[in-house]
Amino acid sequence: FFMEVKVNSTTIRSFSIYSNTLPQAFLLDVAEAWRLLNGTFKTKATERTYYQHITRWLRFLADRPNHEVWSYIGQDVGSLQEEYLAWQNLLTEYRNHIFDSYPKADQLKTRINQLMGVRKLLEYLVYTKTIPDGLVLRGWKDKQRLGQSSTFLSNDFYRLINRNNLEKLVVSFDDNDVSLDEDSLSLIKYTLENTEGDSDFNPISLVISSLQDRKSQLKSQAAEDYVSYIESTNQAIEWANDSKISARADAFHKAILSRDDAHTKMRLYDKALGGCATSVLVNYLIRYNEGRLLLNKDSRYGVFWLPDRMDRYKYNRQLIQWHLGCSNYAMVCAFAFILLETNANTTSVWGLKEDDLIDQNDNYFTLNWTKRRQRGHEAKYKNLPMRVDELTPQTLTVRDVFLHQMKCRKKFLNDVIPRDRRFLFLQWHKNNVKISPNERVYVPTRPSLEIFNRIFKILCKKASGGTWETTPKAIRGSALLLTGLVTRDATAVMIEGQHASLEMGKRYTYHYPEIWQQDKEIRLFLNWYQALFTVDIEGFAEKIGIDPVSYNENKEFALEQRQKEAQNAINQQFGGIHCIDPTAGAQHGTKAGSVCDKVDKCPTCKQRRGVFVASINNLANVIQWHEVLVQLKQTLSDKDFYKWRVWHVFTTLIVDTFSKDPTHARLMREAQKKAAFTQNSYVSLIPIAEVMSNGTSNH
Repeated sequence: FFMEVKVNSTTIRSFSIYSNTLPQAFLLDVAEAWRLLNGTFKTKATERTYYQHITRWLRFLADRPNHEVWSYIGQDVGSLQEEYLAWQNLLTEYRNHIFDSYPKADQLKTRINQLMGVRKLLEYLVYTKTIPDGLVLRGWKDKQRLGQSSTFLSNDFYRLINRNNLEKLVVSFDDNDVSLDEDSLSLIKYTLENTEGDSDFNPISLVISSLQDRKSQLKSQAAEDYVSYIESTNQAIEWANDSKISARADAFHKAILSRDDAHTKMRLYDKALGGCATSVLVNYLIRYNEGRLLLNKDSRYGVFWLPDRMDRYKYNRQLIQWHLGCSNYAMVCAFAFILLETNANTTSVWGLKEDDLIDQNDNYFTLNWTKRRQRGHEAKYKNLPMRVDELTPQTLTVRDVFLHQMKCRKKFLNDVIPRDRRFLFLQWHKNNVKISPNERVYVPTRPSLEIFNRIFKILCKKASGGTWETTPKAIRGSALLLTGLVTRDATAVMIEGQHASLEMGKRYTYHYPEIWQQDKEIRLFLNWYQALFTVDIEGFAEKIGIDPVSYNENKEFALEQRQKEAQNAINQQFGGIHCIDPTAGAQHGTKAGSVCDKVDKCPTCKQRRGVFVASINNLANVIQWHEVLVQLKQTLSDKDFYKWRVWHVFTTLIVDTFSKDPTHARLMREAQKKAAFTQNSYVSLIPIAEVMSNGTSNH
């Protein structure tokens, strides 16, 4: 047996290498499906990529020559439902295989991409009638939540802070666990496993103290460096007015212009720069270049930045930029300080303009900014007190920072292109700024947010002693999260963040306690739901472990005892979740032999079955239960609704899944009709008014 696959008339490889382990009929169908798929490609790159995906999948299949799916290839006998489940199981195995191959968080995109070619081939294998219709090869979603990339606390931080006696240990760790050695990791693992019952541990207090420490570190470092920046630019003015330094600067200027030989020039440079090169060069640029840095097209550029000369006279570019008020690092310190003082969005501070600061009187000033909204822009402002004491890192104000940035940009403002001229934050120069479709210029401009992000990490490392770094966006998120955790008041967060409603305030207020208590439970539930089989009533018995032959006999011969057993199994469900044995006493507070009434625990109970029976009655029950839960969510506080949250997720997912699947459209319509015209028993089981009054349910 031999079969070649042509790709754009070029033989890339042969699928025949799998003929020893995969059925020939299957490989022929794969070749035909590939031929059909190949005709849809627009580029060779897509062709090659999909071919790699598919051959990887074939290698995976070839390693499973005894899998039950092969018994259905080329056969017209057997249950279509059983064949579907066999293929679905195999696809789930392959999905797990890809995940195990690329398990890291930063490999999410790679994992998703690896499934693309296989998904497309499956579509054409359905067309060739090789596999059942409706198979799903699920991908992965990057479910960002508040606290992930929007606060100082990284994902790993949440994982690490689990017990009280780890507090001192955790504070010294980097957020990124790759920096932890194996001994530290082993210690953490051991501690977590042996302190599960530590009821005195309060994780919120550790989060609050960590956020406070990090915010304080950043603000202190930004203020300290920016005050130093202000002092250095003031020092530069003093140097410019110093007659002795000016004389040296004049001598340096004459040395540049002289036509003396190299040896003579070296003596002139020694006399002008020796012992005080930085002050002389800063004086020179203020008096001979309007206080601006030299551009690389300037003939003097090489004289200034010749490496040997810089090394000989002990000066560097960054220090001269610092004194001239052209430092990008200092600009980011200003940016961070304003963010910490105002809690404005990063884009709002990035977009500050020259007239956004207004002095109201001797006591306070106003900073205005614009907040981007989905439906337009909104004007925001904050009133802040004037500084009355001498300038120090502790007394620094937004006004001091704002006015100094205005002063720094003044010297090169005339060179800025019109669209950037009014912005507060301007970079000394940037190569090739586009001013028209065909024209670029070399001028000062507003720096991009990417530049702020990159330099901001330098500030973080300096503030933390190299132990952590974050982004400017995290400043606002952390500040608001801190407000929510300390005050537990959504209104306080709304005011601090200048939100239009309480919705965002609630997210920050309840964020950490919710994640702490619920994250593992929700994650385990979603893993179960992803593997949940949706079966019709015909396939129910075999999926829950009842002998299918006996079950069919029950229906055919009406054997009373067998019917009762099967019917009991069908009835052992609540809200669409079936229980293996509701009398097992599995839940805390129940006894073996008595029916369990802890229905709020069903979604995460180990007794639940991994099936959902797609019947009109069952789906109608889920719809009615979902309606009750929606009302509960709207009327109860987050705390009182907590015990029903996983149920709310389950019913939402079921209703959403069946609503969006066209193959279940008729079933969904019938179920909705039945739910609408049948009394909702869930209301009487868990009366909303009663729940509202005490936050509990009676079963």
